[in-house]
Amino acid sequence: GTAAPAEAARAGLTLLLLGVAAAAYARIGTPVGRRVRAALPFGAVALPVLLAAAGAPWPVVPAVAFGTGLAALLTAATAGPGPAVPVGEAPTSTVGPVPAVPVGEAPTLTVGPVPAVPVGDRPVSTVGTGGVAPAGARPASVAGPVGAGPASAPGWWLPVLVLAGAVLGGFGFGGLVATRAGTLAGLGALVVAGVVAGVAGWSGAVRLAGWLGAVAAATGFAVTAPLAGGLPLRTAGFAVLAVAAVTLLAAPALRASRMAGVVLEGVAQAVALLALLLTGGALRHAAAVCALWGVVVGVRVLRRGETPARRAGLAAVAGGSELLGGWLLLAAGGVAVLEAYTVPAAALALGAGLVALRRRPGLTSWLALGPGLGAALLPSLVSVLAAPDPQPLRRLVLGAVALGAVLGGAVRRWQAPVLLGAATLVPLALHELARSWDLLPRWVFLALGGLALIGLAATYERRRRDLARLRAAVTRLT
Repeated sequence: GTAAPAEAARAGLTLLLLGVAAAAYARIGTPVGRRVRAALPFGAVALPVLLAAAGAPWPVVPAVAFGTGLAALLTAATAGPGPAVPVGEAPTSTVGPVPAVPVGEAPTLTVGPVPAVPVGDRPVSTVGTGGVAPAGARPASVAGPVGAGPASAPGWWLPVLVLAGAVLGGFGFGGLVATRAGTLAGLGALVVAGVVAGVAGWSGAVRLAGWLGAVAAATGFAVTAPLAGGLPLRTAGFAVLAVAAVTLLAAPALRASRMAGVVLEGVAQAVALLALLLTGGALRHAAAVCALWGVVVGVRVLRRGETPARRAGLAAVAGGSELLGGWLLLAAGGVAVLEAYTVPAAALALGAGLVALRRRPGLTSWLALGPGLGAALLPSLVSVLAAPDPQPLRRLVLGAVALGAVLGGAVRRWQAPVLLGAATLVPLALHELARSWDLLPRWVFLALGGLALIGLAATYERRRRDLARLRAAVTRLT
């Protein structure tokens, strides 16, 4: 018969706990601990091989191989290579104050009273309060580190243990994925191992690798668990989003360095994007994912100690996520009004631009307000000029908004609103003139054109001066 999956899981967990204990013992700088380090790679390989040779039923062999490999990797991650000492050097320590030494002489450390040393005799090495060796005498050797064992060079066992653990873990996990329970048990064990390595890793790089492995395994678990329960794939997006949220909010507390925090935050954003992709085809689910992620990132913005640049970046991500969620929700409801999509984006961009103008006085209005005004005016203008239907309400509102932009920019001395508003008003006025061509008698246009030409001819020089002053005023705008 075959062993029950629960028994195999208990066996793998037992091996994992034993591996953690072995890692803790191997970290102790004693001769026995170093022997444990040297024996671990061979023991990790021998155990599953012996079980396979004995004909152990499935899934005992893959479970034991997976647990052994994971324990070996944990041992390598938490024990470390040990202290390294350069070749030819010996560690030294001093006790008490260091005495002043005359030029050209070498100091020695002594304990208690300094015995007299006859000329020509070799001084005895001592430890303590200090003394000065006679001229020409050979300096005595100093004592080694207090309370420490002999230094050891980086062990050869570490790369061997990592290689053996990776091979055994991959082989064992490949055998466990044949069943849903085995897959979930393996992913859960990987999450636990990643957290242990992230907390107790012997270096910053190892801890970062542990956290990244824990996030990857948790993401896999979040995708697999709903599928194992018979739920559709789009529901897995919310579980994956929960992993991204925990990673983003916990990154400042977990990072060992600034770069590690940036990496974890980038991984959290990538996991959130995966959650959005998993909801493909279900617009309402995707909108909910975007809205929830915007809330999570907004909470992250409120954390103390963040730099202004970091806050601005996170705020942009939060606003963009909320905007995308709104667009998806509108698309799911079948909303076809153009301004329903452009006005929220324009309002968000204009709000961010106004905040930037207040905080950065040297910023130009084109960089701060240009994108928002473009999103508010240009799509509606294109719709008015290209669509065959009259759209009277859109024309009226667009003209009012463009005129308001011109007046507001002139009052605040901002160049972008003035020029963009004028660039909207001119084609809009020409469009209105073209639409009224068939509604008015032809002589009206001829009369208006003649009057305009007569007025321009009579006041030509003054209009030139007015045009020059207008150009100079627009140039002076920021």
